[in-house]
Amino acid sequence: MSLSRFHLQAEAWQPEVLTLSGDEAAHCSRVMRRNVGDQIEIFDGAGRVATAQITVISKSTVSARIDSLVQHEPRPHEIHLLPAMIKAEPFEWLLEKATELGAASVQPVITTRSIVQLSGEQLEKKMLKWQRHMIESAKQCHTPWLPRLERPRHFSDRLESLPVGALKIIPALSEHSLSLHDLSWAGAKSIFVLIGPEGDFTSQEERLAGEKSFQAVTLGPLILRAETAAIAALTVVAHELRR
Repeated sequence: MSLSRFHLQAEAWQPEVLTLSGDEAAHCSRVMRRNVGDQIEIFDGAGRVATAQITVISKSTVSARIDSLVQHEPRPHEIHLLPAMIKAEPFEWLLEKATELGAASVQPVITTRSIVQLSGEQLEKKMLKWQRHMIESAKQCHTPWLPRLERPRHFSDRLESLPVGALKIIPALSEHSLSLHDLSWAGAKSIFVLIGPEGDFTSQEERLAGEKSFQAVTLGPLILRAETAAIAALTVVAHELRR
């Protein structure tokens, strides 16, 4: 039987006793009804996982003594997902599945055809909600990794921020699109996958992506929804890397 899992940010970890607060403490004591003496699992989302025994439960915190600790080796490859902003429900589903499939980061992109525009307090609330979705997904699938979630950035700004020399791909329905088998995966440590919005990228955005070394690849002959394309791309890229 697997232990109940809870997330604690890396900067809040201590050598012997870990203390949950906020949503995680409430989930542990009120929702899961864990008690003093129960064993739980705590992870930081960066590969560190502790088995711990609850020692104190207060109104707002849960403290647990570390019994054992595992530090997973860094992943040999990191897949970074750059999805265009889409409607709320599909985007939240995308975040959950990206977590399950092992994305290293999710870096949302604001495109010309993005119908979702967020700023200020509204964006801050969304960021917190999105992070919760990802944490819950990581807890459920028992991955030691939590993707880094970045704030949405405009298309050109996002592409400018990417490292030179990384493998960059953009799924596209084009006669010039390459098969993933045709790409050179040797030495690929960081892979960036750019996913378009409903209505796809504009021709100007596609041209700029090409100038920034993105290679057009095919995911098959069908027109996929934006969120489906993101998950399909993560799956097939991970498969190619394992090969």
